[in-house]
Amino acid sequence: MTTELSSNAQAILLLTAPLITGRGKPSVEPLTAGEYRRFARRLRELQREPADLLDLDARSLLKECRLDSDPERIERLLGRGFLLSQVVERWRTRAIWVVSRADAAYPQRLKKRLGEDAPPIIYGCGDATLLDGGGLAIVGSRNVDDALVEYTEEVGRLTAVARRIVISGSARGIDQAAMRGALEAGGNVVGILADGLEKAAVRREHREALMDGRLALICPYDPAARFNVGHAMQRNKLIYASADAALVVSSDYGKGGTWTGAIEQLDKLKLVPVHVRADGDVGKGLDELRKRGAMPWPNPQTGEDLEVILEPPRLTEYGWPEQRALSPAIRDDPGPFGSDRQAEALGTATTPDPHVAAHIAPADELFAKVRDLLDGMDGPKTDARVAGELQVTKKQAEVWLKRFTDERLRELFESTGTPRTVAEIVEELRFSERQIRGCLKRLLDEGVVEKLPGSRPVRYRSTASIGPLFDQTGRGAACNSDSAAE
Repeated sequence: MTTELSSNAQAILLLTAPLITGRGKPSVEPLTAGEYRRFARRLRELQREPADLLDLDARSLLKECRLDSDPERIERLLGRGFLLSQVVERWRTRAIWVVSRADAAYPQRLKKRLGEDAPPIIYGCGDATLLDGGGLAIVGSRNVDDALVEYTEEVGRLTAVARRIVISGSARGIDQAAMRGALEAGGNVVGILADGLEKAAVRREHREALMDGRLALICPYDPAARFNVGHAMQRNKLIYASADAALVVSSDYGKGGTWTGAIEQLDKLKLVPVHVRADGDVGKGLDELRKRGAMPWPNPQTGEDLEVILEPPRLTEYGWPEQRALSPAIRDDPGPFGSDRQAEALGTATTPDPHVAAHIAPADELFAKVRDLLDGMDGPKTDARVAGELQVTKKQAEVWLKRFTDERLRELFESTGTPRTVAEIVEELRFSERQIRGCLKRLLDEGVVEKLPGSRPVRYRSTASIGPLFDQTGRGAACNSDSAAE
């Protein structure tokens, strides 16, 4: 990554960064995350970008934005050009690069997963391409014993053997153990810091890996900023958002950054599957995370085993994970990936996280039991009701209902050629209007049904009742151009 700043990055730095050059406070307070979020949203509405604020006509653009913030404050922030040039030169001597959310080089994983909550500026050192490589996030407490350090180093080494990236927070204890294990095994590492990037970039233990392109250190806060508890908490979501799966090796209960980050991921963000160490004395913290939805770490023994955990299965048409072969070490384990879980799933017609679902039963066999249960359910079949009665997550209920609704609607149109309105279909099948409209849109797109021309209210009928579904070339028969269900 080049150390040259884009115009957008310059403007965002002037607006949001403290531009620390010493111990003194900034002469004007930068925009907070919320203030900048609103500002950026307004610029997008005007089809403008931050770089436009560097033009001579910036004052008129600020008036056009009609900001809640004091325009004079914005102008003073934009007037810090000399200060910016000083800190940029300081960053260059430490090979620190800067990328803004408006730049094409910004990590796409963070932008896609976090949206407006992705940091407007990221400071970094090392190979920036590692940031979109996914991998295993390994997090845990700072104060741990030698046994846990050794355990974590081994997980880091195994991740390197699997040629996957270790992602961690670079704090002492578990974070540094995971990174050290991966680097010593020749692997790649992303360290996401809450402070101290300026010092970390020149540390002796990082030098070789940074030069070899095996380590990237990033921070959403000024490279010279001191430790701040709030920053550390906010940094946690970047760790999870950068990964394919996460392992919590140790955690206090109800307090600390590890606990807070894991709870946020499990209850709110839900970006990746969260695993917790299952060996030894795990403590109350990990026990409680299990109760909140974290899965036990299956202790993979080979790189292939780890790959099974990290690689999300491809999804079928209905969002159901496809079957995938397991390595013997995991397939024969009677734990969460083994036969006990398969029997439990088939017996209760429920399934755990999609990463596990791919390993427990063929989708058709499992759905046959779900179908029977749904057929016997009286009254409206909403996502929330199905989730409660089948004791599954709302997302799983949504996936099953989508498939079930498609099947029943196809059967309805195949059984008779009588056109029907949405209200009539809802009354007959006892699904919600939202479910029926979503299903009709899919069937319209496939050419299975069509709108009856000139009907008010709109009625739908099977295309099989008016002609063949396929023309002589084998392609699907044409549908109306306005294919979205009204």
